[in-house]
Amino acid sequence: MANYSFLKEAKAYIVYGSTKLQLDMSSISFSQTFTEETHTVRTLHNQNNVFEGSAINTANPANFEMTVNLLLEDDLEILFQRLLDVQSFHLYITTASDVFKLQTCVITNGTINIERLRPLSLSISGEASKLLTGQATEFAAESITVLRTSASSRTYNLASDLFIQLGSAQIHEHLVSVSMELQNEIEWIPYKLVLNPLGTNYPLQYSLKGKVLAGNITRYLNDSTESAAQSYATGQSLRIKAGTNIGGLFRGIDLNTNNVTATTRITTGSVFTKSTDWRMVQNPASLGNVFTYITQ
Repeated sequence: MANYSFLKEAKAYIVYGSTKLQLDMSSISFSQTFTEETHTVRTLHNQNNVFEGSAINTANPANFEMTVNLLLEDDLEILFQRLLDVQSFHLYITTASDVFKLQTCVITNGTINIERLRPLSLSISGEASKLLTGQATEFAAESITVLRTSASSRTYNLASDLFIQLGSAQIHEHLVSVSMELQNEIEWIPYKLVLNPLGTNYPLQYSLKGKVLAGNITRYLNDSTESAAQSYATGQSLRIKAGTNIGGLFRGIDLNTNNVTATTRITTGSVFTKSTDWRMVQNPASLGNVFTYITQ
């Protein structure tokens, strides 16, 4: 009887340096495509060859998407830090019948999901050099330690405490939604002329072209929030803390920047709201100085 791979059975592991860690994921997808180059096969002596020939020897970067639940423990700091520093890692996805490997992964986009009554989560998407199947032997041979694979040792961060201050105004009351997104503009170094004319050429190296950290804050429009309902501002400070206070100590996501642009506008619907789009324009020495994931 054939053995099938089911998404509900899949487990994901990140390998970075000397660490291999199981990720507490709620969803994952991945794929890789190839580039086809066509050429004519019609000749002076044979005009009947109307279908073009083709060659497929170049792979596009693989793509992956994943959502993980952020924890009070430090298990997933390794993934958050790779979002910030854009360093590469490997991903293994295991099922009952196969082991897949995404080699040389880099995160191109990370979104902090802040929803009432739901755990704080991080949705990431990225690219990888190569997608390999049948990697059970390599996965088992990894001479590194698996840390905290037991779900019983993990505590979801329910994001019960939320604080937002834009400039001098605290605006965490009457909230509809909050979003934070970090985009890494990645460019893979051209590889079509790499020394491998007979086999498939895979992308090997990448560079960072730029970053964008931005988001949105939407509030209900009422007599407490009508001030500056249609406005814009530059050079504003912004503090967003989403997480849980335990014994006076905060655990969760903390954005603390002194320079953002912000545009606020009215949006109509069954209930009127005011929506503020913001973008960080500060250039800190390290992004980790202003955008942090605090754990136990």
